[in-house]
Amino acid sequence: MPEPLPVLKILLGAFLVPWWNRKAFARALALPLALLVAWGLVWHGFVPAWPVATHWLAASVYVPLFALFAVTCHRLVLLDPQTVARSMAPRWTWRETRFLLWMAVVWAGAAGVSVFGLTLVANVWWGGDGSLQDWFDWVKFVVSVPALYVTARLSMLFPATAVDRRPTLRWAWERSMRNGWRLVVIVGVLPWALSQALALAWRGEATGLEWFLFLVGGSAVFLFEIAAISLSYRELTRDNAGKEIGL
Repeated sequence: MPEPLPVLKILLGAFLVPWWNRKAFARALALPLALLVAWGLVWHGFVPAWPVATHWLAASVYVPLFALFAVTCHRLVLLDPQTVARSMAPRWTWRETRFLLWMAVVWAGAAGVSVFGLTLVANVWWGGDGSLQDWFDWVKFVVSVPALYVTARLSMLFPATAVDRRPTLRWAWERSMRNGWRLVVIVGVLPWALSQALALAWRGEATGLEWFLFLVGGSAVFLFEIAAISLSYRELTRDNAGKEIGL
């Protein structure tokens, strides 16, 4: 049975580990970060004027770029960062493909939980006065909690895949047992707090330079969040080193 996660240690390590290995992180993430920021600028400059259906096409470009960035981050934290950073041009391999597939699976599971919750509220539970629309923001927040819980419990799939393990849904669920709400803090509360801090610097009529800096800052939020998930994986598999995923 996994031991309770040291949440504060992990949150602190999410900032310290990239700083301690900043040269390796900068070298390995330079190209993935540049691609993410470049596509973000394209999206901001052109996609809003395109038909709505085209937004899905734009997202289909961004998500693989994010997967490449995330896999590199996980490997920098969990493996020898100097070895990972030897190449500035990460290649797309079956590792990244499996990572992308797990992203789709986890997203679909969380979306399914949210849709089920909204349907339940709209058709079974809701009996109050007034329109459900008046309460929609609160209802959406409430049903997002179980979706976030499911995402947090399955988040160990990502670092495991990034270091070439072959995890399963059952393994991820069992490995995160007794630590679900601690992972919610790491997977949900940390990025929310960082994004709120980043939003304080945002203004409606942003210039191109401000958009660039905002996108770089958003990528830093991703970096710290991914590092926190990696450190959680390390803690949760510490007692099973070398055989944490038995298939």
